[in-house]
Amino acid sequence: MKLTKLAGIILLVAIAALLASACGSGGASTEAKTAIPSSEITKPKPTVVLVNATTAGVFDNYCAILDISIRNDGADGMVVVVGTITQAGETKKNEIPVYLTQGTTQRVKLVFPLKWRGGDWTPNVTVEVP
Repeated sequence: MKLTKLAGIILLVAIAALLASACGSGGASTEAKTAIPSSEITKPKPTVVLVNATTAGVFDNYCAILDISIRNDGADGMVVVVGTITQAGETKKNEIPVYLTQGTTQRVKLVFPLKWRGGDWTPNVTVEVP
């Protein structure tokens, strides 16, 4: 009788150990979690290829138009095209977010409402990766 009780206790302990290991392990669905260093994350690499600057209108209805071509040599993603126009010591800024796909060139237009002050004006365009 003692032998039967001992065998039963050993059997119960073995079953309990088997069930505990099956429930606690998480099975095959457990995924390894790894962190990617920020230096390895691929981002867009935009380049301003061309800026064509024109004007339209007269006096109070005057505006400068920047027709900008941007090439992306990096990964797909959002960039912000920032343009400025400087005229008679005053600078106006305009920006637009753009989604660029890898290896493509895209055109963007920025319009700057200005008051005619005479003389030359200077455009400047940069592209920022957020």
